Amino acid sequence: MSEGHLLHLDFGRADLPLMRLLVAECLLRAGVNDRVRRTFLQAALEIACTVVVHGGGSGNLVVRLADGTLRCEVTDQGTGPHPLLSQGPPTGGNHGLRLAEALTGRLELRPGPGGRGTTAAVAVRLEDVSN
Repeated sequence: MSEGHLLHLDFGRADLPLMRLLVAECLLRAGVNDRVRRTFLQAALEIACTVVVHGGGSGNLVVRLADGTLRCEVTDQGTGPHPLLSQGPPTGGNHGLRLAEALTGRLELRPGPGGRGTTAAVAVRLEDVSN
C-alpha cells in the first residue's frame, strides 16, 4: 500500500464531481479496500459539500496515508472559524458533518490556517477496518 501524500487540490461547487473521482482514484491507487474506499469517499464528499454550502463556497482538500491511518482534511475559505468550534460536536442542521463522523467514527474540527476558515478532518485506521 502506498503511503504519504495521496491528493491535494483546491475546489469549488463546480469541481465536486471531479473531486469525487480524484479522491476515489487516489484511494484505489493506494490499495484501499473497496468497503473502506466507498465509506471514506462518502465522508470526504460530505465535508466538501458542507464547505461549499456553509464555508465560503470553496475549499482545499488533502488526503494522506501515514502509519496505517487514512486521513482527509478539508479547509474552507470562510472568513472566520465555523461556529461549531465553540459549540462542540456537530448538532442541528449539520447533517454532512454528522454523517462524515458516523461513517468514519472520527471528526475533528479546528480553525483553519491563520485562524481563517475551518479545517474538518476524518480519519480511519486501516487495520481497524480491514476485511
